[in-house]
Amino acid sequence: MYTRKDYLNGLCTHKQYYAQFVTPQVRNAVLTRIGRERLVASDDEHLNDISLQTWDSLPQPASGKLRELGDFITKAGAVCIYKEAARQILAEGDE
Repeated sequence: MYTRKDYLNGLCTHKQYYAQFVTPQVRNAVLTRIGRERLVASDDEHLNDISLQTWDSLPQPASGKLRELGDFITKAGAVCIYKEAARQILAEGDE
C-alpha cells in the first residue's frame, strides 16, 4: 500500500495511489450512475467530457483506508478514485 507521502514524493503513480481505494462499491456507483456505455463513448483520455457535476454527484467513497494512509477525502480525491474505477471498468472491456 502507498501512503499519501509516498504519492507526493513520487514513489508511486497517480494510478497506483488512487487504484488502491477502488472498491466494488465504488465501481458499482460508477456503473449505476454513469454507466458503461457513457464511459465507452467518452472521447477524452481523462474522461473530462463527462461533467464534473456528474462525478461530484457520486456518493462519497469510504474514507477509512484513506485515513490509514495519511490522507482524507476531498471532492477532488473522490473524483480521482471514481475516474480510476472508470478506467478499470473500461480496461475490462478490452480484455
